[in-house]
Amino acid sequence: MKPPACSPFLLLLVQLVSTRSAHPGFGSEGRRGYASGGKNVLLIIVDDLRTSLGCYGDDIVKSPNIDQFASHSILFSNAYAQQAVCAPSRVSFLTGRRPDTTRLFDFNSYWRKHAGNYSTLPQYFKEHGYVTMSVGKVFHPGISSNHSDDYPYSWSVKPYHPSSEKYENEKTCKGKDGELHANLVCPVDVSKVPEGTLPDIQSTEEAIRLLKVVKQQNSSFFLAIGYHKPHIPFRFPKEFLKLYPIENVSLAPDPNIPRHLPLVAYNPWMDIRKREDVQALNISFPYGPIPQHFQRLIRQSYFASVSYLDSQVGQLLSAVENLGLFKDTIIVFISDHGWSLGEHGDWAKYSNFDVATRVPMMFYVPEVTNRGQLQPGIFTYIDPFSAESNRKVTAGNIKEDPVELLSLFATIADLAHLPLLPKCPVSSFDIDLCSEGYSLLSYVMPGYTKENGETVAYSSYPRPADTPQWNSDLPDLKDIRIMGYSMRTSDYRFTTWVGYNPSTFEANFTDIHAQELYFVSTDPNQDNNLFNRSIHAHLTSKLFRNLNV
Repeated sequence: MKPPACSPFLLLLVQLVSTRSAHPGFGSEGRRGYASGGKNVLLIIVDDLRTSLGCYGDDIVKSPNIDQFASHSILFSNAYAQQAVCAPSRVSFLTGRRPDTTRLFDFNSYWRKHAGNYSTLPQYFKEHGYVTMSVGKVFHPGISSNHSDDYPYSWSVKPYHPSSEKYENEKTCKGKDGELHANLVCPVDVSKVPEGTLPDIQSTEEAIRLLKVVKQQNSSFFLAIGYHKPHIPFRFPKEFLKLYPIENVSLAPDPNIPRHLPLVAYNPWMDIRKREDVQALNISFPYGPIPQHFQRLIRQSYFASVSYLDSQVGQLLSAVENLGLFKDTIIVFISDHGWSLGEHGDWAKYSNFDVATRVPMMFYVPEVTNRGQLQPGIFTYIDPFSAESNRKVTAGNIKEDPVELLSLFATIADLAHLPLLPKCPVSSFDIDLCSEGYSLLSYVMPGYTKENGETVAYSSYPRPADTPQWNSDLPDLKDIRIMGYSMRTSDYRFTTWVGYNPSTFEANFTDIHAQELYFVSTDPNQDNNLFNRSIHAHLTSKLFRNLNV
């Protein structure tokens, strides 16, 4: 069932943009010249998408529309989330602050009250005359965004959520017994699910409607759309299974727990254990393993979910082109973090492994990343079931340096010609507007020089204990006793697990519980921990120094 064409959300938007000339901050005068000649922004945020895309070298997944987008974009092959869980990651890159600054490591606090009244990326654009709109899962819903998606601070109009979101975790998955279950693996007949639609389908429809409105009103806009898939449950149109015959689905190349892995680094994937079909397997805690036939089902369903997502992104980008907006709209595609598909015996995010922290990140800038080409046809929709979907497309421009999602705020503002964000001082809890990341403009725009030397990406993850517990994946703040800080360079990933005080929000780098070191060139999957305290202890001091610059 489609939302009504004249929803209250749309009526409010039309009213807002129709009065923009009289509204302080709208129009070129209101922007004080900062955004003169600037671009619109479309920010596409995906949930739990690892780099399982054709444009990232994956030979299994069919993602023709995202690959086509990549061919006209700057692609960062080593971009990393600052924490591999939804709410902390999203708050981090939407405020430009690290989790240690937002003090959000779970889902149970609102940063404006808990840490500092920090400005957000959409808020910054709103304050500079843009109509800012949110569709789907942008901020994580709930306490972490004040049960309002940070409205009205960040958004010009109340954020839109698909009406079918409420069925995502309900018993809508038909089992072999003919009954409905709350399963992990959940291919569906869309015509038979409640409302006859799925959240991501509704989000695409709503985003396209909003693009038509702002196009008609000639409004400068910042539109963020958050897609749910491939986040669990794997609830997607069942026809996408045809793209991945189960007999062709392989297991993870490294399904075993890595050698010398400290137990604190492992998470027992409790969220999938709560699903009815997984519970029926009676898998032992904390290591499993999951039976191989079900491992293949999980991987097949994840890949199918990605292709379903790709079709939605393709429809959205096709609308951008058909409306002529591709000529003056910066388009950014990211994921909040990755997800393990059996690597290291793991089936979740919630870790510091690359498979959980490494994410797709791409920037399209008209006349820049597509080498001056603005002719129609760059975002033509590609049917994932057509022969054309098998055509291999090369990413337009690949940047291999490690970078952080944290840099998103500063980079998008820079690309849109908004005032430069000041660099945050070491303690920035009382500063509402600054960035702990740095702009990636030098990677995107020709003629700009990279200011920093060696690039490093930092991630962290909290644990309640040194061994896997039922709450190791998502410990509440009060239960955090250990924090794992990771430093990812071009050559290695180093992690140190240290004592943490959740009352004072302080890490004790003299209280070392465990450490990890993986060399990328010889061990790309991070399967062999080579840390030797007597040889590599200097890395701990280097990590501590770099986290405090």
